[in-house]
Amino acid sequence: MGKAKARRVDFYPDEYIAGVGGVLRADEQGVYWMICTLIMSEGGVIEQSDRRLAALCQIRPADVRKLVDGLVAKGKIVRQSDGKLSQKRAENEVERSLNRIQTASENGSNGGRPSGKTQVNQRNVEAGGYSAEKLTTNHQPSTINQKEKEEPSGSSKKQGSRLSPDWSLPDEWQAYAVKKGLPSRRIEVEAEKFKNHWLQQSGQRGVKADWYATWRNWVLNSLDGFGKPARPATSERYRDINGDLTNDYLFGRG
Repeated sequence: MGKAKARRVDFYPDEYIAGVGGVLRADEQGVYWMICTLIMSEGGVIEQSDRRLAALCQIRPADVRKLVDGLVAKGKIVRQSDGKLSQKRAENEVERSLNRIQTASENGSNGGRPSGKTQVNQRNVEAGGYSAEKLTTNHQPSTINQKEKEEPSGSSKKQGSRLSPDWSLPDEWQAYAVKKGLPSRRIEVEAEKFKNHWLQQSGQRGVKADWYATWRNWVLNSLDGFGKPARPATSERYRDINGDLTNDYLFGRG
């Protein structure tokens, strides 16, 4: 029996734009999407055949090799130790397709389709997302630790959690920073600062009920003074040659 295939997938354009917009060139996107489609069509990881991809994408095999290497370097495609190409979200679509086939078969054996409530549960996806996972990036680690910090009984506060040590910036969060005007390199730096800052916080200072909201505030705070020339410190601007504060500083005329 052949491998299961993904006969159809759920596509959310906003998630695709957030994942590859401003990150992949048009030629990279074409090869990326073809690889994902082949994985879903063939039911799993695929051999890297430069000639085959070149024929499907109408470009030279040498160019395909460079583009695939670039996609691997950017983390969009994984090249396994055996040389085969993998993309987790595409492989998950294959699994979902197999589950749909199995569910349909079971429903047929039971004499009908599932109830409306069951169908809703089967179609349930994350709000505003490309299903439960995104086809635009590799799998993102969980934003928070699995074990949440519980509030004492009778507390009116919301339950919070600490940032996971293996946290990395989700696509939706990156898209928010891009929308606010931060360039890619600056976003990478801010994400690293964000992670380091909150991991070193002890006790309740490192517990948040909404980490996405915390990130949005972090981005907004990082925008203050972005692109503006740095001003000298007050202690330097308002001291005379003897190191004493000037009258301009003391009487608020600066």
